[in-house]
Amino acid sequence: MHAHAHVTVASAADVARVIAVMVSLRTECRVVSPPGAGCFMGLGWWQAIVAGCPLPALLDCGSAAGFAAPGLRAGLYGVIIQAPPAQQHALRALARVTGGQVLGTRPAAFDLPPHGAEDALARHLRAHRG
Repeated sequence: MHAHAHVTVASAADVARVIAVMVSLRTECRVVSPPGAGCFMGLGWWQAIVAGCPLPALLDCGSAAGFAAPGLRAGLYGVIIQAPPAQQHALRALARVTGGQVLGTRPAAFDLPPHGAEDALARHLRAHRG
């Protein structure tokens, strides 16, 4: 079994593109925020971007556990946080209660190009599923 494909999204339009391509290919992927976006864009921004999104969505909080914890409490699918072991442990305990996930490292993610995003994403997802 191979790992899920991850795609970086920064807007609701990006999420819509990813969903359309994924559905047309009958494949699966996960969406992730840009690196550290939880710190500078915030939880509310991410919730608005992924509202109604059926895909697993991960908010990248950089090294700021103080941004990851509210995301988990708000019911996010998951957060990405590069934090010391004690903070990782506390966040994973919180995730067990909230049903979320905590990733200690950012997965490799496909960045949508500014032009031809749908075609480039389709090629990436086809290659990723083997």
